Amino acid sequence: MQGTKDTDQLPEKVSLYMEKENMARPGSRILAGVSGGADSVCLLAVLLRLGERYGWQIGAVHVNHGLRREAGEDADFTAKLCGRWGVPFFLKEENVGKRAKEWRMSVEEAGRKVRYQAFYEAAERFGADRIAVAHNRNDRAETLLFHLFRGTGLKGMASIRPVRGKIIRPLLDTGREEIEEWLRKNGISWRTDATNETDAYTRNRIRRQVLPYAEREICAEAGIHLAQAAQLLMQTADFVDRKARARLAECLTFQEDQAAGLDVKAFLESEELLQSEMLRLLLERLSEGGKDIGQRHIRDVQALFGRQSGRRLSLPGGLEARRDFGQVVLRREAERAGEGVFTEEPSEAAVPAGTLPGDRDLLEEIRENGIASVRIPGTGTLEITLMRWEKTRGIEQKTYTKWLDYDRIKSLVLRTRRPGDYLAVNDRLQKKSLKEYLIQEKVPAAEREALPLLADGSHVLWVIGHRISSAAKVTESTEKVLQIYLRGGKENG
Repeated sequence: MQGTKDTDQLPEKVSLYMEKENMARPGSRILAGVSGGADSVCLLAVLLRLGERYGWQIGAVHVNHGLRREAGEDADFTAKLCGRWGVPFFLKEENVGKRAKEWRMSVEEAGRKVRYQAFYEAAERFGADRIAVAHNRNDRAETLLFHLFRGTGLKGMASIRPVRGKIIRPLLDTGREEIEEWLRKNGISWRTDATNETDAYTRNRIRRQVLPYAEREICAEAGIHLAQAAQLLMQTADFVDRKARARLAECLTFQEDQAAGLDVKAFLESEELLQSEMLRLLLERLSEGGKDIGQRHIRDVQALFGRQSGRRLSLPGGLEARRDFGQVVLRREAERAGEGVFTEEPSEAAVPAGTLPGDRDLLEEIRENGIASVRIPGTGTLEITLMRWEKTRGIEQKTYTKWLDYDRIKSLVLRTRRPGDYLAVNDRLQKKSLKEYLIQEKVPAAEREALPLLADGSHVLWVIGHRISSAAKVTESTEKVLQIYLRGGKENG
């Protein structure tokens, strides 16, 4: 590389930062994104210096967004620079304004998407294992403020990361003034993007007005302190993420490709910070990245854990959250209107079938293995054992252990109530609707939807925590019984 004479320790500083963050190994092929501006020209120059030490192969890619009249001049400048320095050069030209309309997003968003697509395409052609971009310490501080002003969680407060997959940011610990001073001392010219000198974009206003004011009127090192805070917040976010993933595994009642359930009791016993992070992890997975999911959506889902069974919440990306039977279920549904609106279940006469995730006929498992167990979210675990009945044993009266006549049962499903449910209430086997029974027992209406039931079709065999149906009671003619024990329930008698 010609035209550069090292006058200070910037390359050494960048080298130490790259080693600290494990950005590239000796012999790596690194593709640098070069716009022609000061930051990216400095990046390319420093990588070439360090490449001699580490045996790196360096290439460059330039993206012409087609948004400015001088964009072609920037591309020519970068191509000539790479030619002088002997750097393989890749050019991508795209009409970002047109793409923004096609993709229905802002020009800023479309530009970023086009840019990174171009980086990955050129990296594949160059055989690069790393893609270097020129974000600096000022960018990190500005992005932290940008996210805070718009509202963000810990992940957003982490701002710009040094490494993200193949993407590395060697200048992230270097200030913009430091970069420009180094270029001037080494006689390296760069292009100035005129759009950076306007207040057309929010980030520009932060860069040109907010941060300079803070550094002038509050603290001269405000930008440095913000970047340091972003680093600390990144480490905190990573720590909380690890803790949240571990706790999430303990709170899940089930997990599928399109849905997951969280045990209400276990979730509410978790630290509040972990609660929001667990929800963020699940929502991001179910919505394929969490696009359009913000902190307010996470707070709304969090509120469901304190609401009664049957409440629902529609979320962006076709997601739905539902409070149901000791758990909150998050599910990806078809696109729906009414985002962020809580709704109630239909009236009692039209309540849809309520079942536990993985709803199955437990009798099939019992016939095969002699035993079965199933968890009731927020309540305990049902343990069911098939055994021969000893007629001399007698029936113990226990609230959370019951015995049912096996030969009178055709199916055994754990679920919540459905229209038409009934049970037999006396030795004459007179039927009473479940609704009527619950009213008679003064079970609060808010609790009825969440009551766990063991049922054989519409015949409720056991209202768990209450009575069994007389039609399934053990009699003198009983030969085999199902002993059902609720582990976690408090026994009486």
